[in-house]
Amino acid sequence: MNWEAVTALSTAFTGVVILITALVGVNQLGQMRRQRRDAGAVELVRSLQDQDFSRSFELIMGLAPDISSRELHALGHEYVAALTVIAFRFETLGALVYRDTISFDVTEDLIGGAVVSIWQRVRTIAKETREGQRWPMYLEWFQWLAEQFEKRGRLEKAPAHLSHRDWTPPARI
Repeated sequence: MNWEAVTALSTAFTGVVILITALVGVNQLGQMRRQRRDAGAVELVRSLQDQDFSRSFELIMGLAPDISSRELHALGHEYVAALTVIAFRFETLGALVYRDTISFDVTEDLIGGAVVSIWQRVRTIAKETREGQRWPMYLEWFQWLAEQFEKRGRLEKAPAHLSHRDWTPPARI
């Protein structure tokens, strides 16, 4: 074997190593992204299970749609505080979904209907706050998220226990 053949083999081998390294790197980036999204989903579930959120959710869901700010304040501080807890949690969630930190589909499955239902109750308050306080970005991501779920007909969809009735877990190897 002459030096030219050795050089050619060495160059080819180097190319293969670089290609394999690139493929492994792309695969690892995909795994990291999936891990980040899984961690986001776990954090979403955690944020929905604390006592403040649960109590706030109960209070706000008991309100009529399109309640005004004046009507909410007349109910007392507990209701105003509940709105703050819910609204800013959903505001954060909207931004995280938009940035693809948390999966849109997982968020819709876990809390999509609640986001739409709560938005229907507080949208008038959001509009009043935007106009009255000249704060056009107030609850912008909450609104965006609710509108995304509405576009997909979230409240008209069959509940999971009906739509996935025939589901079976995937086989594990």
